[in-house]
Amino acid sequence: MKNYVENPLAEWRQASKQHFDLVTDPEAHWRKLVELAMLAHERRQVRSNELSEMLELADGARLWGLVEWEEADRVGLFLGHVIDPDDVSFFAKRDR
Repeated sequence: MKNYVENPLAEWRQASKQHFDLVTDPEAHWRKLVELAMLAHERRQVRSNELSEMLELADGARLWGLVEWEEADRVGLFLGHVIDPDDVSFFAKRDR
Protein backbone atom coordinates (compact mmCIF):
# COMPACT_ATOMS: atom_id res chain seq x y z
CA MET A 1 0.00 0.00 0.00
CA LYS A 2 1.13 3.55 -0.64
CA ASN A 3 2.82 5.39 2.21
CA TYR A 4 0.15 8.07 2.15
CA VAL A 5 -3.49 7.44 1.34
CA GLU A 6 -5.58 10.56 0.88
CA ASN A 7 -8.98 8.90 1.15
CA PRO A 8 -8.80 5.36 2.58
CA LEU A 9 -12.56 4.82 2.39
CA ALA A 10 -12.68 5.62 -1.33
CA GLU A 11 -9.65 3.41 -1.94
CA TRP A 12 -11.24 0.58 0.08
CA ARG A 13 -14.39 0.82 -2.04
CA GLN A 14 -12.34 0.70 -5.22
CA ALA A 15 -10.13 -2.16 -3.98
CA SER A 16 -13.17 -4.21 -2.94
CA LYS A 17 -14.24 -4.30 -6.60
CA GLN A 18 -10.89 -5.54 -7.96
CA HIS A 19 -11.80 -9.19 -8.48
CA PHE A 20 -8.66 -9.99 -10.48
CA ASP A 21 -6.45 -8.98 -7.55
CA LEU A 22 -8.55 -11.11 -5.20
CA VAL A 23 -8.06 -14.19 -7.35
CA THR A 24 -4.40 -13.68 -8.20
CA ASP A 25 -3.22 -12.94 -4.66
CA PRO A 26 -6.04 -13.28 -2.10
CA GLU A 27 -3.80 -12.88 0.94
CA ALA A 28 -2.12 -9.65 -0.20
CA HIS A 29 -5.41 -8.14 -1.35
CA TRP A 30 -7.06 -9.08 1.95
CA ARG A 31 -4.23 -7.33 3.84
CA LYS A 32 -4.75 -4.24 1.67
CA LEU A 33 -8.49 -4.19 2.41
CA VAL A 34 -7.90 -4.61 6.14
CA GLU A 35 -5.25 -1.87 6.24
CA LEU A 36 -7.48 0.55 4.33
CA ALA A 37 -10.45 -0.23 6.59
CA MET A 38 -8.38 0.34 9.72
CA LEU A 39 -7.01 3.59 8.30
CA ALA A 40 -10.52 4.78 7.43
CA HIS A 41 -11.56 4.08 11.02
CA GLU A 42 -8.50 5.87 12.44
CA ARG A 43 -9.37 8.93 10.35
CA ARG A 44 -12.98 8.73 11.53
CA GLN A 45 -14.38 8.12 8.07
CA VAL A 46 -16.27 5.11 9.44
CA ARG A 47 -17.66 4.17 12.85
CA SER A 48 -16.79 1.00 14.74
CA ASN A 49 -19.81 -0.92 13.48
CA GLU A 50 -18.96 0.05 9.89
CA LEU A 51 -15.35 -1.03 10.44
CA SER A 52 -16.64 -4.40 11.62
CA GLU A 53 -18.69 -4.77 8.43
CA MET A 54 -15.73 -3.77 6.26
CA LEU A 55 -13.50 -6.34 7.96
CA GLU A 56 -16.16 -9.04 7.51
CA LEU A 57 -16.44 -8.15 3.83
CA ALA A 58 -12.65 -8.31 3.49
CA ASP A 59 -12.65 -11.78 5.07
CA GLY A 60 -15.42 -12.91 2.74
CA ALA A 61 -13.58 -11.50 -0.27
CA ARG A 62 -10.42 -13.38 0.75
CA LEU A 63 -12.32 -16.65 1.02
CA TRP A 64 -13.97 -16.05 -2.35
CA GLY A 65 -10.56 -15.39 -3.89
CA LEU A 66 -9.13 -18.59 -2.41
CA VAL A 67 -12.06 -20.64 -3.72
CA GLU A 68 -11.70 -19.12 -7.20
CA TRP A 69 -7.95 -19.73 -7.10
CA GLU A 70 -8.45 -23.40 -6.20
CA GLU A 71 -11.07 -23.78 -8.92
CA ALA A 72 -8.68 -22.30 -11.50
CA ASP A 73 -6.05 -24.82 -10.43
CA ARG A 74 -8.56 -27.68 -10.58
CA VAL A 75 -9.65 -26.90 -14.14
CA GLY A 76 -6.05 -26.59 -15.32
CA LEU A 77 -5.67 -22.85 -15.85
CA PHE A 78 -2.12 -22.87 -14.51
CA LEU A 79 -0.77 -24.52 -17.68
CA GLY A 80 1.13 -27.37 -16.08
CA HIS A 81 2.82 -25.29 -13.39
CA VAL A 82 3.16 -26.94 -10.01
CA ILE A 83 1.26 -24.81 -7.53
CA ASP A 84 2.20 -24.76 -3.87
CA PRO A 85 -1.14 -24.85 -1.99
CA ASP A 86 0.40 -22.82 0.84
CA ASP A 87 1.48 -20.01 -1.50
CA VAL A 88 -1.41 -18.48 -3.42
CA SER A 89 0.58 -15.57 -4.84
CA PHE A 90 1.44 -17.55 -8.00
CA PHE A 91 0.36 -14.86 -10.46
CA ALA A 92 2.02 -12.07 -8.53
CA LYS A 93 5.37 -13.85 -8.85
CA ARG A 94 5.13 -14.60 -12.58
CA ASP A 95 6.35 -11.17 -13.67
CA ARG A 96 9.31 -11.11 -11.31
